[in-house]
Amino acid sequence: MIPGIDVSHWQGEIDWKKMKEAGVKFAFIKASEFPDKKLTMYVDEKFKVNRQGAEENGIYWGAYHFFRTHIDPVHQAESFCELVGEVTSLPVVLDLEVAGCKGTQLVRKVKSFIETAYSITGRKPIIYTSGGFWRPYMTYQNLSDVDWAAEYPLWMARYTSQWPAPIYPWSAWDFWQYSDHGRLPGTKANVDLNWFVGSLDDLRERFFPSGSTVIEEEEIEEEEATVVETVTVPAVQEEVPAEPVVEAQEAIPVEPAVTSAPAVTTVVETEETTPTESSEGATEAQSASSSQPVSNSSTSENIPCLLSFLQYVFTPKFIKKKKIDPDESREWIEEVVYRDKKKR
Repeated sequence: MIPGIDVSHWQGEIDWKKMKEAGVKFAFIKASEFPDKKLTMYVDEKFKVNRQGAEENGIYWGAYHFFRTHIDPVHQAESFCELVGEVTSLPVVLDLEVAGCKGTQLVRKVKSFIETAYSITGRKPIIYTSGGFWRPYMTYQNLSDVDWAAEYPLWMARYTSQWPAPIYPWSAWDFWQYSDHGRLPGTKANVDLNWFVGSLDDLRERFFPSGSTVIEEEEIEEEEATVVETVTVPAVQEEVPAEPVVEAQEAIPVEPAVTSAPAVTTVVETEETTPTESSEGATEAQSASSSQPVSNSSTSENIPCLLSFLQYVFTPKFIKKKKIDPDESREWIEEVVYRDKKKR
């Protein structure tokens, strides 16, 4: 469900930017009518400024004509379409809520207006009406008189909190005007509130002309800009801590530990010690290994042996504890115990 409004000069000055921020996606704007007993078409004084405000703020708009029966319907349709000009957004709308006749005569007039507007704009006009008007006036004589209307979109007025029932011959409504006392930021007056039964993509697919891409391109650019911002900002935040982490890892290389092994071995060879046979073998092996390039894997295997050797050589003698023989301990205990017994 997509929210929208319909407005005229009765709403006064409208801040369309605030309307956009409030979530309004589309707007039906009054364009014209032939007032009762008048032969000159009245152009709504806010039509142009409202259309411009909606376009500049990316709100889909559709112009509507308030229908009268005392003026030829073909003339009404032609004058209305000439005023609107090129339809670059939603189709034109026939506002049908008052009449000076009913039944078959009214149906013929309405159908003439619809067909004329269709032939001029190349797009099927939307019919705005209510069940309270359509049933007693349009289907007054024959129900089948209105079968043709099912081919055109329905914008239905029904002020209720319940889901509105369809009107014959439509199986369902496309737009629903559910309130005439809406309050939205952007205007101090009450405004009519509407729903479109579908998604924003459905609205574009069903009601946009194939050649009209101005608003769609603007929205795509806004969406792309939003996506770029949401993608690039986290990327910058991740790169900032990433650099010091890499530097910290590179600041502690593994190779210096390998190159230090021959240096320690040289110190051991110059010490004035009396190594045992095992220590001489270890020293010779380390000297041989230091004379040739050593890979990281072989060096890492020799390091434990080297550390064990150094620990043995440089550990003070008083720390090297003698291992206790259990047999000697038992003989010593028996000797002491036996000697004590003899003394007793």
